Amino acid sequence: MDRFGKNEFRQLLEVEEKPAISIYMPIERQEMTNKALRLQFRAHVDEVARRLEEAESLSPSSYQHLLARLREMVEERTFWDRSGDGVAVFLSPSFEGVYFLPLPFENKAVVGTHFHTRPLLDHIAVPSDYWVLAVGEKEVSFWEGSPTGVEQVELDDLPKSLQEALMLEQGKDQDGLNYQTGSNYTFGGSSTDSGGSRGLPSPVYHGHGGGREEHDAYLLRYFSEVSKGIREYLAGAEGPVILAAVDYCHPIFKQASKLKNLADDGIEGNVHFWNDKQIYEAAWPIARRQINQRIEDALETWERAFGRGSAEMEPTMVGRRAVEGRVHLLLLDENSQMWGDYDRTTGAIKELRDGDDGEERALAADVYDEIAETVIQYGGDVVVIPSDKMPVESGVGAVLRGNGA
Repeated sequence: MDRFGKNEFRQLLEVEEKPAISIYMPIERQEMTNKALRLQFRAHVDEVARRLEEAESLSPSSYQHLLARLREMVEERTFWDRSGDGVAVFLSPSFEGVYFLPLPFENKAVVGTHFHTRPLLDHIAVPSDYWVLAVGEKEVSFWEGSPTGVEQVELDDLPKSLQEALMLEQGKDQDGLNYQTGSNYTFGGSSTDSGGSRGLPSPVYHGHGGGREEHDAYLLRYFSEVSKGIREYLAGAEGPVILAAVDYCHPIFKQASKLKNLADDGIEGNVHFWNDKQIYEAAWPIARRQINQRIEDALETWERAFGRGSAEMEPTMVGRRAVEGRVHLLLLDENSQMWGDYDRTTGAIKELRDGDDGEERALAADVYDEIAETVIQYGGDVVVIPSDKMPVESGVGAVLRGNGA
């Protein structure tokens, strides 16, 4: 499976050109062969071709090469061997992106001036993915998870042990651990190695006195390096990272880590020998609590703003506030859509009507999707709310920056 976080999402938002083609498709491996998947994708490609032909403002030369590329994907058999519960394909004259994700998308093909990101917005706004980081002194393991399971991931740049992270030679005597500096490791310590480089102190301890403090200092440095590698890999993704380690290591890792999405709760014990099913059963309840809490926090923020008069619920006003950069938090009903046109300069909305011509229908966008993208581009947050918890009937609500509307 591919990883899709805020950085990848922002790349999609930066594309503003016609035609911008978006295709979403579920993948049901147990019921569909690769041939069936290819046939289903071909139907989406045919739908895209029909919409492009209906858009009279587009010349065939502007999209024929894009259709050719989509048809190549249909025939690439190895393309369909990748794992995931759904696939999202984005194609424009200057951009191509394909993501196999643990998300069973609904079938959809959209053509417009921007990519259709609403199905992924749900995923980004309230992430349903999470990660499990198992850390021991001699081993580091990492899993990516979804509501349906977990999959172990090998990270080449991640330290695999305390010794590797600190470049230490580890020996054992009859009473405890004996650490000595490696020949190339430099750090702000007090000793020098044979080459004259400053290195870590070389404590020798025997299970008593200051040895524990010195060992904790090494763990702190080790965990900091592991946290840094995980942070670089996630690149802004916001799902919770669940720590799995022996109880003694949890507070030290939290002290060392700069992961903003480190879950409050973790898994205690050595899980390196657990299978994926055991990891999932321990981690998913923790991840689910974290996900639900973000929704509850957003609803509380809305209630406070609404009481102060610092909220909007009328779509036309929300659209205008978005392009003014005044939306701090956007609440979006998971099931609400409004198809039409959204002007990202003025914030004006033109809802699609029954009598509109073929081109307007062919290039119609989900206005709520467009507003949400604009909010994110101006530094605001978006949270997708279950319909039974959405506080307004319009399907969209904005918490404004500053005082009042």
